[in-house]
Amino acid sequence: MNADTVDRAARPWSTGFAAPLRAVDRIETAAMAPTVKFRAYKEVDSRDPYMNGHFPGLTLLPATFFLEALRQSMNTVVRRAEPVDVLKIASGRWLAPVLHGDELCMDVEAVPEGPDRWTVRARGIRRDGTTVSMVKAVVGTERPSHHLDVAGPPPTKGGNAKIPDYAGMLDILPVAHPIVLVDRVDAIEPGRRIVVSKAVTGSEPCYQSMDSGLPGSRYTYPHSLTLESFGQAAALLWLSDASSDGVRMAASVRDCHFAGHVYPGAVLRHEARVDRLISDDVFVSGQTWDGDRCVLTVGMMATVTRPRASVLGT
Repeated sequence: MNADTVDRAARPWSTGFAAPLRAVDRIETAAMAPTVKFRAYKEVDSRDPYMNGHFPGLTLLPATFFLEALRQSMNTVVRRAEPVDVLKIASGRWLAPVLHGDELCMDVEAVPEGPDRWTVRARGIRRDGTTVSMVKAVVGTERPSHHLDVAGPPPTKGGNAKIPDYAGMLDILPVAHPIVLVDRVDAIEPGRRIVVSKAVTGSEPCYQSMDSGLPGSRYTYPHSLTLESFGQAAALLWLSDASSDGVRMAASVRDCHFAGHVYPGAVLRHEARVDRLISDDVFVSGQTWDGDRCVLTVGMMATVTRPRASVLGT
């Protein structure tokens, strides 16, 4: 087994493409053909970009950054000319939190399904041996102009409820800067539906680690941040009426599809719909649009509320 180790004390990290943080510290490769098998490790650090806002006073690795770790580790292992990305999440479950100082180990098996395309199973294990995540996904390359065949985009009118301004949004969300990834509520039907906009700008932290001279395709907005932004849009819908003061966490996703490239200057529009609400646990679905292109569909996203003491292990 050979190891590919990232030196955290080395010069500022660069992946060769836009990324929210260095999601992998080292990789141990076990097999390359025909099935790719490896282990990737990441120590959660509150000093990493985006991390100190998730959550204020309790640094918790976002569920979407497990997907970022999968993306970065696959790119390191398969080494294609153009980066591969997570194109589909068939299922993903997050079973336990990973906090500042914890080390995540991802045990990955990727089966080739065609040129530059793999079906991947990844199990996340915390340093204490606890299984924290189980993901089945498709990883590969995609066409920049590809979009999903969904009727839309979403209407921006609906309901007579008061729309929160930006300060009101910050009061509702459990996250803080720099991981606030929503800008404006366009429409809301309480308990049913919300449309939220997110402007993608070149000044975001995900672009700060990039070397000069890279082609324009490398400035694609990370799918992990698109999904995180969608989740925050959904949170604005259901948390405005939630009464629990526990820690609200992503629990699972299913049947999520990404398509096409989104670049700085785009304005993403998320439409999230509540399908089911059980106490403080919510199940949503929806889509994300860049203009008239649908770039993300979410078949199901579920969140749960856990007592803060249980998250801290006390």
